[in-house]
Amino acid sequence: MGPSSVVAAHFDQTLDVLFIDGGHGAEVAWADYESWTPKVLEGGLLMIHDVFEDPRDGGRPPYEIYLAALSSGRFEQTSREGSLRVLLRLKKR
Repeated sequence: MGPSSVVAAHFDQTLDVLFIDGGHGAEVAWADYESWTPKVLEGGLLMIHDVFEDPRDGGRPPYEIYLAALSSGRFEQTSREGSLRVLLRLKKR
């Protein structure tokens, strides 16, 4: 056990599903995103919880990593339910 980024550094398997529902602080959210999303295999899912477009509804870091995933070109949104966003890892071109 330890910080998510430390665990990710020692985790050498690919993931079919990654569910990010951690801390809402910028440092923690970005560490989760940067440490774990490279492990999602093509065709796998990235699920991010507590994504709020309006800052009055919740913290910004989950929304910011959601936007980063979309703008990376590696993921596209497949569905949303409340504050949960589900993204598909795209195949490399």
